Amino acid sequence: MSALTVSGTSTAEERVNDVEISLVLDVSGSMASNNRMVHMRDAATDFVTDVLANNTNAPQGLITISLVPYSAVVNVGSQVEPYMTNVNRTHDYSTCVLFDDADFLTTELDLDKEYDHVSHFDQGWYYPNDYSSDPTIDAPFCYQGELNSIKAHTTSVSNLHTAIDELYPFGATAIDMGVKWGVGLLDPSTNDIVLGLVSPAPLAPTPMIAATRPEAFDEPDVLKVIVLMTDGDNTEQRDLRDVPNRPLRQYKTGLSFIWFNYDPSNENLVDVPRERVSIQYQGNYTPNDPYDDAFYRPGVGSYYRWRDYPVGYSSRTEYRNAFLAEGIGFSTVRGPGRGVEYAGNVHNHSWQELFAVVDTNAISGKWLSRPYNEGAISYNGSDGLSYYGPLAAVDSDLVDNNAADARLKNICETARDEGIIIYTVAFEAPSAGRAALQNCASSPSHYFDVDGPDISLAFDAIASDIRALKLTQ
Repeated sequence: MSALTVSGTSTAEERVNDVEISLVLDVSGSMASNNRMVHMRDAATDFVTDVLANNTNAPQGLITISLVPYSAVVNVGSQVEPYMTNVNRTHDYSTCVLFDDADFLTTELDLDKEYDHVSHFDQGWYYPNDYSSDPTIDAPFCYQGELNSIKAHTTSVSNLHTAIDELYPFGATAIDMGVKWGVGLLDPSTNDIVLGLVSPAPLAPTPMIAATRPEAFDEPDVLKVIVLMTDGDNTEQRDLRDVPNRPLRQYKTGLSFIWFNYDPSNENLVDVPRERVSIQYQGNYTPNDPYDDAFYRPGVGSYYRWRDYPVGYSSRTEYRNAFLAEGIGFSTVRGPGRGVEYAGNVHNHSWQELFAVVDTNAISGKWLSRPYNEGAISYNGSDGLSYYGPLAAVDSDLVDNNAADARLKNICETARDEGIIIYTVAFEAPSAGRAALQNCASSPSHYFDVDGPDISLAFDAIASDIRALKLTQ
């Protein structure tokens, strides 16, 4: 059995009535190994039970817990997302946002700030040049729906148990992102979220008595706590990139050069046969000027492949008329990150639409291999996407491990300066992860280094420490 790195829990000098806890849990892909997820679920479940048992004497004192699962991103989820009013959305699939370096210098989580949205994509590494193969994405970078989503300031043991039981391991590790959200939910700037969640119902997840949370940092008799756990170290954060001065390489926000003719109009993108797909190889600035457009149509006979109009129209004149009739190209812009729909169910898809449906490499394998082989697009062409992608669509170093470590250091220091107590649990973590959590913790006695089922001992010790700090009689 591994030994805890502390001889005991910290000693309470003053007791408090009210406690706000952010439980920040690693759900990255490595948590699927060595029964880590199983052990972590057991430890976190018991922690919730033990800590919230002290709510039996409310309203004299109240404990709330915010659950913050994290991988390389944090899924805001349906509870918090309505209050992030200025997200620069690029799609409607999920709710992860990006933070700037400056955001880690403050505990505030500014709900009115403009935040960039994490693209919807799955960085598949291999796809055969086989049009019939299934390219559908399996694991988008940001979780969808309520999977691994934030649960804010709840007192419901059963709701937290269910959420912990449903945690799913996938993705890279961004400890800084988890801590930023955990700290933000302890900062009074997020009170509007709690106000929107409270209910007078007896079994409501967030009771009316919690309506003033998060309390001010200088409020007497209020304890704010982060419990942070990881089995790794900071890796990298990724997103689709927009390549400067390359209109057809604006992967996050721009239009692609791949067109589809749908029949019927609700046909699935991956089901559109090759004979109804067009690759635009000339005319960089559609939809601003259709007059120099040229298309390669890989699914028809060689004589008919090179045309100045896409599949779905019978002539260049018909294409121009449809184009001009829709106000220089735009007929129906179907939401954030969506492409352009023309008459006759002809769609010029955005890159985001394509990446939201198929693996990144599948775009080349499924739609671009033939036009590349026949010279319609080049290996490193200025206008077309290279078949092998020398300018990768995914920015794999949007935030690298060194930058993430610096962000983590800053947010931990800022939180401690505001009086937030930080407990950290390194769970079979590598040396870099252990060092990062040691530096983040409030003191050496607030840091735990454990293996296997001993993670429960660490969480038990933290729960006992919180009970000692809270007035229970």
